[in-house]
Amino acid sequence: IFTLGGSKKKLGVPGEQELLGRGVSYCVDCDANFYRGATVTVVGDRSAAVDGALTLLGYAAKVYLLSQKLEVSPELLARLRQSPVQVLEGARVKAIEGEKAVTGLQLVSGDSVQTDGVFIELGSKGALQLATQLGVMLDSEHFKYIATNRKQETNIPGVFAAGDIVGPPYQMAKAVGEGCVAGMEAATLARKMKQKESA
Repeated sequence: IFTLGGSKKKLGVPGEQELLGRGVSYCVDCDANFYRGATVTVVGDRSAAVDGALTLLGYAAKVYLLSQKLEVSPELLARLRQSPVQVLEGARVKAIEGEKAVTGLQLVSGDSVQTDGVFIELGSKGALQLATQLGVMLDSEHFKYIATNRKQETNIPGVFAAGDIVGPPYQMAKAVGEGCVAGMEAATLARKMKQKESA
């Protein structure tokens, strides 16, 4: 059973580690509610960043999207362009500012962005490599998550997956539920295999 979670890519800039949980987040679904009426910034180039920025419109008063170069579908790009999200394309973060909480971003260009929170959406790394080496299929839309059915089965018999590695929402309750299903299904499969061997 693959329950490796997802290791989020970091910006690697000053202030990122120091302000983690105090304005720096890697999960819009988890933390959007903390920013009602605030100004927030999403950093990233792909669909997760754009989806995150659009989601935050339902919570925050003002949403920025900082992107070096947007790489999303034409449909998602059209939704972004029609939204009130302020896109700063070609922008790169030099540092995250703040003492007890995030207060802003310093950009490589020398400009700054005043913000109460920053959501870093640069994708995940590492966890899927082991699965793909075994031939486990990824989701057909984004190729970022392990594809499973409702029993948490992958395309390989006897291999199951659960939690963040099978995709959003990244919530503990979802991961626990999927892990429970995967565990019960794996145990059932093991019993059936043992019965066949002894028959």
